[in-house]
Amino acid sequence: MKVSCSNFQANVNYPINTDTEPDTCPRCHRSIHPKLLGAYAHPEKHICQLTYRCANLSCQEVFIANYATPLLRRDSETAGVLLSTVPLSALPSNFPETITECSPVFVQIYDQAIAAESHGLDQMVGIGMRKALEFLIKDYSCLEHPDKEEEIKKSLLGNCIKDFILDSNVKACAKRAAWLGNDETHYVRKWTDQDISDLKMLIKLTVNWIDNALTTKKYLSTMPD
Repeated sequence: MKVSCSNFQANVNYPINTDTEPDTCPRCHRSIHPKLLGAYAHPEKHICQLTYRCANLSCQEVFIANYATPLLRRDSETAGVLLSTVPLSALPSNFPETITECSPVFVQIYDQAIAAESHGLDQMVGIGMRKALEFLIKDYSCLEHPDKEEEIKKSLLGNCIKDFILDSNVKACAKRAAWLGNDETHYVRKWTDQDISDLKMLIKLTVNWIDNALTTKKYLSTMPD
C-alpha cells in the first residue's frame, strides 16, 4: 500500500511493505490489525513514522511504527520496511505463586529490570537483576531459617548462599547467578563468555529450584508418612 507522509517541505506518497505492517501491539502484546491514524516523513533520518491505534478494545493505545525510507521522495516505488514500534511495554513476569509469596520485592525489581531493557536501558538490566537475585535469596533464606533473619539480612550475597541455602540445586544456580550479577556491577568482567541472557537463565533456574523446594516441602508437611 501507499501512505501519504507529510513533512515540512511537501507530502510524499510512500509505499509501505504490508508484509511488515505491525501485527502485534507493543503496548499490550496482543495480535492485532492496527488502525492507521497518520504518517510523517523525516527525510534527514530516512524514516517514515506511521501512527497506529491498537484495535484491541481492552487496549486501544496509540503507538508509532518506524519504517526505513532509503529513497524518500515523491511517488517512490521502493517499499519501506518496518524497523521498530514504540513505545514498547515490557511483558509482566509470570512467576509461580510460591515465589511471589516468598519474595514479592524480587518480582517487583525483576519486572523493573525487564522494563528498563524494553526501553533500551541495557546497562541497567544486569544491575537490576543482581539486586532482584539478592532479595530472592535472602527472602528464601529467611523463610527457611527464621531464627537467623537478622544475620541473613546483614550477610553478603555470596556468604548467604554458602551458609543458608541448603538445597544443592538452588545453591549451585544461585552462586553462578551471583557471579554474573556481580560482573554487571564491576568495571572489569570476569566471566567474558557469558552475558545478560546467561544471567537471566541462571535466575530462572534458581527460581525453578526454589519453587520445587517450597512446593515439595508443602506436600511433605501436609501429607506426612
